[in-house]
Amino acid sequence: MFRNTKMWAALIFSLFTFAANVSAQNTTGQISGTLTDPNGAAVSGANVKATNLETNLTRETTANADGSFAFQLLPPGRYRVEITAGSFQNFQTEAVVNITQTTTVDAQLGGGGGTNTVTVEAEAPVLQAETSQNGRVVTGETLRQLPLATRNFQQLLTLQAGAQSSVSNTTELGRGDASITVNGQRTTSNSVRINGIDANSIGTNSTPNISVPAPDSLQEFIVQTSLYDASSGRNAGGNVEAITRSGTNNFRGNVYEFFRNRRLNANEPFIKARGLARPVLSRNQFGGTLGGRIVRDRLFFFGSYQGTRERNGYSLLNSLTSPLIPAGLTDNNRTVAGLAAAFGIANAATINPVAVNILNARLPSGQFAIPSSGATGVSALTPVVVPQSGVSRFRENQFNANADFIASSNHNIAAKFFVADNPTAQTNYNFAGLGNGERQLIGFGGDLTIKQKLYSVTDNYIFSSNVVNQARVGFKSPARDKRAGRAVYGVAIGHYESAGKSVSRRADDSRSRHGFAVLFRLWNARRPVFAD
Repeated sequence: MFRNTKMWAALIFSLFTFAANVSAQNTTGQISGTLTDPNGAAVSGANVKATNLETNLTRETTANADGSFAFQLLPPGRYRVEITAGSFQNFQTEAVVNITQTTTVDAQLGGGGGTNTVTVEAEAPVLQAETSQNGRVVTGETLRQLPLATRNFQQLLTLQAGAQSSVSNTTELGRGDASITVNGQRTTSNSVRINGIDANSIGTNSTPNISVPAPDSLQEFIVQTSLYDASSGRNAGGNVEAITRSGTNNFRGNVYEFFRNRRLNANEPFIKARGLARPVLSRNQFGGTLGGRIVRDRLFFFGSYQGTRERNGYSLLNSLTSPLIPAGLTDNNRTVAGLAAAFGIANAATINPVAVNILNARLPSGQFAIPSSGATGVSALTPVVVPQSGVSRFRENQFNANADFIASSNHNIAAKFFVADNPTAQTNYNFAGLGNGERQLIGFGGDLTIKQKLYSVTDNYIFSSNVVNQARVGFKSPARDKRAGRAVYGVAIGHYESAGKSVSRRADDSRSRHGFAVLFRLWNARRPVFAD
């Protein structure tokens, strides 16, 4: 019986937080302050009211005996704080509340009655005096104004001191995810939460391939780099908290498109030095947002959509390859007689017919799957690096749907849903650093589809000035579908003994049978990804 009593006590204690100053607010913030008179003495019993200027959510409290007051679990936004205290002048200020942070509103109330109102403005502090955590909030306005090559908020995570990442390669295929390190920790030592729900990559516990809401749908995010409290613990690196936008009493929305194409792109000097013409690189990102009220001061909605369409021949990982081709191989000598003459094979009958068929295989574009070397003045068997550019494709459709309900001044509910579908067609298959390498031939890559679902419902209830509760339920469903095609690596021409059953011998094999072989590997062949 006693054991059951302790269990229930522990459960109740975990659900309710009894504290005058609550810091474990991952999707909300708080306002606190101290009231004094002109002589510096505490003013107790004053009525303090905080009102959200966008939704009219109102909270009221009374200053304690030491003049202190606090509002916990406030949705981020701009608030008007009004203070009324008997024989003192009324005091009014506007304050900005950010997630996980405390905005301090200290007021010195002047004498002379309540007919006059003193109005000041308080911004979110740069230094958090109430907590030891170190972090910086990036607001939605900043997100939408800063230039981001692929409109991925992860590329701004390094704005916080102590966070580092490699320079983003704007020519890479896809979303342009950033792997960050914080204070020297590993890239897998970070934690990312979106709308209060764990959004980390399950396989690597890092930022690539996680849910990435569009900048226009984000309210703000913060990167906490050190001394965060237990509610943000778990990982030794950085903690990223991000929330999506909510509706307000005013209807607001936007429509946008960001694009880049070949006419706007300069050819990179390294690609030009490899003898390639300017590759294809076009990216279109378009979408829109809409938010507003359903019932004034009570029920609000927000929705967003973003689509991405990308054709990429620039990617070092997925599009550009450098296979090794024998110098003697041309477009005009791929017959048995031509190969025998080019490579000095006395008996043409010894040339493996399988190799001849593979050397004459063509892509739907009409080009040979194994290109010609284009080299002159060197031995026919000399391997020559032949740069290639295949066009990979990335396509994304993401949706965000949010609803907020203010049941009373002490009770509000937020439901937020995010869904994204990201199919990728790679001419050179590469995922999470595992792929075919730069010797891959274009035309035989792989497909990769990543689908993300992130749902959260949060209930905030204020029982009293020092008893609050936040209940949250969430669901995350990352799904990956890998479909790799057939990979042909390179051609080797040599001297073989066996009668054509093997097609994977080395070019320097000194056996008795002349033949051609193509070194290749078969995966679970589904649908090949062809170049344009």
